[in-house]
Amino acid sequence: MVRETISAESVAQAILRRINSGLYAPGDRLPPVRKLAQEIGSNRNTVNKAYQMLLDMGVIELSASGWHGYLVKRVEGGEGKTKSELLNYFYSQFVELVWQGMAAGLSSEELMEIQRKAVGEVYAQSMVEMVFYECNDYDTTEMGKRLNEVLNLPVEYKNISHFYKNPTAVLKSKDLIITTYHHLAELTTAIRQQGFPASKIVGIDTRLTADSLLKIARLPKERIAVICTNQNTAHTIKHTLYGYRPEWQIEAMAAENPDAVRRLVEWCDHLIVTHTSADQIQEWTGRMPDVVVNFQIDEQSIAFLNQRIHQIRMQKLQGDSHAEGIEGKNLDET
Repeated sequence: MVRETISAESVAQAILRRINSGLYAPGDRLPPVRKLAQEIGSNRNTVNKAYQMLLDMGVIELSASGWHGYLVKRVEGGEGKTKSELLNYFYSQFVELVWQGMAAGLSSEELMEIQRKAVGEVYAQSMVEMVFYECNDYDTTEMGKRLNEVLNLPVEYKNISHFYKNPTAVLKSKDLIITTYHHLAELTTAIRQQGFPASKIVGIDTRLTADSLLKIARLPKERIAVICTNQNTAHTIKHTLYGYRPEWQIEAMAAENPDAVRRLVEWCDHLIVTHTSADQIQEWTGRMPDVVVNFQIDEQSIAFLNQRIHQIRMQKLQGDSHAEGIEGKNLDET
């Protein structure tokens, strides 16, 4: 995904999720514009706009000096209170807003509609039903848990075989299907065959973790074998390693043919495998791998996924508005 596809609204939503999850606590200093832009693969102008949006919303504030960036705004009177006390506190805040609205000439119906829209927009994220699919149980669980953490939203995660048991039921019950790029074309074709649009699915990019790359970079010899359950994964790792160590001799294959695996393991100086293939390779060859790699989800994929989730929930809100006779614009599909 290119940087231009990340909107200021998406960046603002990502920051809000970090605040809601407790990653940024009241009073915490937010990352400098340049640092956050690099982290999420955006540009500084977009991050500046996102911070300005949150500033206008009253979620963040400028530091006292004005030269040290933004802080998560503290809610005066909100800290350390019981739920009952918080309800009373926010009730008083609503009452003050109602008085302001009445003074501005708004009717009670107009104020109720504003309140409904505001509450709906904030809490509608929970309306987005999502499921993540991968081809092996280990990556399904690890990446599924990670998606729940970074999105701060509930995401089911299942082996891809679950989808094929009843694809129509899955597509009717879920707003968004998530998978890795390795399975994106396969599942997109299946989704279209069921009569659903390709926008129903989003692919995420996965990369070797920094810890895995560090272990690989320390390997002293040059003949490297990469063996994975999936052929595409093996070749992806191979080309990634060539980018760091072009002088290496690297051979990659899927763990399918025991004899071919044994020959490759006998040839190599160092053996690199995935978790899903490690036990099988050790059983076939009796050799312990030098590195068992782990994967992480690319930050730009998360940013795009957040953007897609936001579009879906806004479409749902607009659908509710139309059902009540309220006009609204439709979001374009991406």
